[in-house]
Amino acid sequence: MALTRRDIIILALLACLASGGALIRQPASPSLAAHDTAIREVILQQIGAFGRGDDAAAFALATPDIQAQFVGPEVFIAMVKAHYQPVYTAHKLVFPNPTRAMQNTPETRVQRVDITDRRGRKTHAHYIMQKQPDGSWKIAGCHLTEMDQLDI
Repeated sequence: MALTRRDIIILALLACLASGGALIRQPASPSLAAHDTAIREVILQQIGAFGRGDDAAAFALATPDIQAQFVGPEVFIAMVKAHYQPVYTAHKLVFPNPTRAMQNTPETRVQRVDITDRRGRKTHAHYIMQKQPDGSWKIAGCHLTEMDQLDI
């Protein structure tokens, strides 16, 4: 049985329609919510400020409650250096998941960040972020979990 030119064109159209339908059914990759993007930017800004030695800029990204606990940027940076060394010396950051609301409160969110320092040591950081009355996001805390792996 020989296929005519018309048969080939019809088969080609059917193949295109079938593959097009499969593409339509595939879920689109989810884009980040605006708050996730803003939160990541704040974290990146603070890590960048640590790297530049800009203590005032790093301190300014903390919530007013955190700022009230430390009399100024110098005391805040001393605490970060003493207790949050992986954050202070971060070399590589990965945001593996979107943020999640804390206790069903959208104004307080948690962002996981996988941090690798210059020596290749990995740490999971969970940043607690609070939305401020002006709509900006500030860092309200950070919990670190060191990993036993090296990033080689």
